[in-house]
Amino acid sequence: MKRRAFCALLALLLTLSVFASCSEKTDTEKDSGTPSAGTADPVPGETEAETEDPGLDDGLPEVDYEGYAYHICFWGEDVNIEEETGEVLNDAIFRRNKAMEERFDIVVEGVEFDEYNAATTAVKNAVSAGVNDYDVAFLHMVSAGQAAPGGFFYSLDLLDHVDPEKPWWDTDCVDAFTVAGHMKLLCGMPLPNAMLRSSCMAFNKARFVDRGLEYPYGLVDAGEWTLDALYDLTKDVTTDLNGDGEIKEDDDFFGLTSWYLDSPYSFYYGAGGSIVKKNEEGVPVLNLDLEFNTALYEKIYRVVVDNNSNYHTDINTYKKAYETFRNGHALFCEASLAHFKEEAWREMEDDYGVLPMPKLNTDQERYMSFVNGAACMVAVPASIEDPERTGILLEGLAVESYRNIREALFEITAKSKSSRDEDSTRMMDLVMETRAFDLGYSHMYDQAVVNFVRDLLASKSTDIASTLSKQQKSADKKLQKIIESYEKNG
Repeated sequence: MKRRAFCALLALLLTLSVFASCSEKTDTEKDSGTPSAGTADPVPGETEAETEDPGLDDGLPEVDYEGYAYHICFWGEDVNIEEETGEVLNDAIFRRNKAMEERFDIVVEGVEFDEYNAATTAVKNAVSAGVNDYDVAFLHMVSAGQAAPGGFFYSLDLLDHVDPEKPWWDTDCVDAFTVAGHMKLLCGMPLPNAMLRSSCMAFNKARFVDRGLEYPYGLVDAGEWTLDALYDLTKDVTTDLNGDGEIKEDDDFFGLTSWYLDSPYSFYYGAGGSIVKKNEEGVPVLNLDLEFNTALYEKIYRVVVDNNSNYHTDINTYKKAYETFRNGHALFCEASLAHFKEEAWREMEDDYGVLPMPKLNTDQERYMSFVNGAACMVAVPASIEDPERTGILLEGLAVESYRNIREALFEITAKSKSSRDEDSTRMMDLVMETRAFDLGYSHMYDQAVVNFVRDLLASKSTDIASTLSKQQKSADKKLQKIIESYEKNG
């Protein structure tokens, strides 16, 4: 069932919030113009029984740790919340921490680092010194992925009370991050900001109405929201509005706007790509099939390059890619759920809709949502003193996050302008349900092959064959070292 029960519950919460917001609108405030294509049927096999809250019974023992200081090393998340302020996520984390403290008689103490590598280094230093400075760590996915094979993290599969099949864990990452039978990293409800780093598409509803286009929800429901469909919708859309002979972000209109450190990965993984996969024996292997990757890249190239999209490559001004959309200068924007909690998106003049990333073709079984490397992962330092206590408190942290944070997580996005559209809330649920992780991306980001789509698009090149050929030997060597390190360090 994976996260089906979790997502079903979120869908229910979102639907209720949408009904409430719609009931407060006047007819003129409701969407007019092009209607959506309808609501999809329930997921086959999903029954009312599956929507019941499985968090009511977590199976953890009753324990009293007599004021134990529970130290969390963290970057990119929020832990040290001193009081409720009325801000949804702040208050939810505050209640989570208090629930932990009261249930287990502990004191939650976060140790924050401003730079993501510094947090990972702190854990590595503690382990190397053999000291129990931290009970758990929230670490940058790529930074943690590079450290994981080195024996710095305790194998989560050895913690008896941690059950990654529970709805408070993001179980889609379990297979990707299990190597030689051991899992060092896990994602889930303790990391609300990480949960929101799920890639998706936004589209300008007003511009769709202007062009007499139907919203793409029907394509999604029919399994036909593909890269070809996106190409067709953005073809011949980029326009020199002021007639100066140049296409500029501030002055003209684009079929698509995106940033080159996000969208190449979002499109690649959304279309079923993966640098590493598991073979029949469950061993990680490179997934550099030339025919598949060529077909996938060519479709991305058509959307981004052939259709003259705004592919922003300046890291210092990356926000311009999203400002272009918010200012009404693009039909589509590659984004993540995290964007929609920003005030700038809430203040966007035009309404927007939300979609999953497009599939490669209609044969692809499901939509996939790339999880950006800036998302955190849960790791446990290998120097912990009491694995029994560590497992109980880590699972307890996840459980209490589920009970206190899950509603806040989607209330954040439901308050965006897209909440005026019931279909968009349904799409956001779909995005959360189909998060994609890749051992290649997290553990091998220093390998050029991981970034081949990004780099080829930036140079407007289609030379895939020689690119993959040149990079395969180095990548395979790196992967073998990772596997050997996991086997050695357990």
